[in-house]
Amino acid sequence: MQRQALVEEIKTLMDLVARNTTTLADSVMEIDVSEYSDPAQFQREKTELFRNYPQFVGPSCVVPEPGDYFAFDDTGVPILIVRQPDRSLRAFVNICSHRGAPLNECDHGKARKGRLFSCPYHGWSYDLQGKLVGVPFGNEGFPGIDRDALGLRPLDVQEKHGMIFVMPNPELSFDIEEVLGGIQERLSGFGFEDSYYLGAKQVFTDFSWKLNMDTFHEYYHFEFLHPNSIATMAYSNVANYLQYGRNHSMGSPALAINELKDIPQEQWEPMNYSSYVNYIFPNTVIFVVADHFQTWRAYPISPDRSVVYHSMFLPQEPASPEQRQEYEAYFQMINDVAVAEDYSLVDKVHRGLQAGISRKVIIGRNEPGVQNMHRQLHDVLG
Repeated sequence: MQRQALVEEIKTLMDLVARNTTTLADSVMEIDVSEYSDPAQFQREKTELFRNYPQFVGPSCVVPEPGDYFAFDDTGVPILIVRQPDRSLRAFVNICSHRGAPLNECDHGKARKGRLFSCPYHGWSYDLQGKLVGVPFGNEGFPGIDRDALGLRPLDVQEKHGMIFVMPNPELSFDIEEVLGGIQERLSGFGFEDSYYLGAKQVFTDFSWKLNMDTFHEYYHFEFLHPNSIATMAYSNVANYLQYGRNHSMGSPALAINELKDIPQEQWEPMNYSSYVNYIFPNTVIFVVADHFQTWRAYPISPDRSVVYHSMFLPQEPASPEQRQEYEAYFQMINDVAVAEDYSLVDKVHRGLQAGISRKVIIGRNEPGVQNMHRQLHDVLG
């Protein structure tokens, strides 16, 4: 957001604090408890949300230079995204045309010599454009093969406003502006193009990916679940909610926000008094504060198991080993709080959902983010 938009956001948040309220949905929402565990619905989710719907990969800075790649297979389709010499992006199904091994493990890095990907099984190699360029023992072992037809299968990948999206299904394409729904205006100016990628942490959880996402979409729980962590910094049950297509954004006021009453508006530093949770449908949260941003991407493994990738991005590379250590310690602390407080509680929620008791899950008017996620799921899945 530009400064004036941030100033207006601060004014809205100060008003909500003064009235001790939050943005409210039109009505209470109910969903059936079976939606978290039904095997048939889970299969539809895997297909419609994670194979046939564009996936947020990350900000542009995860692959900053030509030859840089990012690989993941959590949608069920192994995906390889590569920065090209002209700084465009290409994406491929990460499967060697020979026997199907992945060319790279699920991580980020640099292509060999900056220009080649080699299969670890038999050494078949591909250039940055996905063309098959090397077959060991090829003349004798594989006479007559059509190398032009055996390149990596392309996927539709699009990059705009510092964000990368990919379509896992090679038969489908997408419109990135439609996917963003306008949320790019909310996210502009936060350094997605040129921030420094500190790294990612992988956390496996023994509950639905949707329970994973639910925790991010409301601030109602801060006072009760995080009394000694988040609640010491931000108001509980106070948020400004804005909808952008299938996505949404929520602004949260810092406890110190009323200090601004005594400071001339032209001297305000809005990001020092607010934070932002931005939801990218179906499975990503981008958390933005003054000096960094984080992404959380949740993927389904089974109806009652999921994996989360928690990544952290800084304005620039740490200036010293000591500064890097400080950032990494902070990153670990945030991850530990999520595991110790959020995930441990959600695991208990999961056990209640699995108890076989027919009931409804109630989502309040003060939880519009949770409502939106489930409303969009219903819209896509039918």
